[in-house]
Amino acid sequence: MTLNLKQGATRRSNPLMLAPTKERKRLLMRERKLRRSGEWGPWERLENPERFKPGWLGQVDHVRRNRVFSVLVRDVGTATHLAVSSLSGDRPTWHEMQRIKDEIAGPERTAVEVYPPKTEIVDEAEMFHIWVLFEPLPFSLNVKRYA
Repeated sequence: MTLNLKQGATRRSNPLMLAPTKERKRLLMRERKLRRSGEWGPWERLENPERFKPGWLGQVDHVRRNRVFSVLVRDVGTATHLAVSSLSGDRPTWHEMQRIKDEIAGPERTAVEVYPPKTEIVDEAEMFHIWVLFEPLPFSLNVKRYA
């Protein structure tokens, strides 16, 4: 099933928006500081109590989180899907996504970001997705790999 929601639709229903303004500003400032410093803290693993129930959430094996990011980890057969979010909902930088991939799936694994056909777009949350492949790609950015 494909859901087509307006981009950012969940920002209006984000629990952070229910926090008092002063507390919300403090939490967002803390996230920005931790992202700038790179001091995210260790990854904690949380089991998914909804595992094996119907729907997308039932496919999530577990969650990894630290002081900045939460990552839903889901096996999709030929890859591991990492769905990344933060309190602010701000898009992780390329370097942050690379670090997340390295720390959760391993530095020698290849991951891709997908831009699907318009009819397959799902935009229900401020999450950013990469798929960590089980096999290497038949191409690379590294010219030496093909020399």
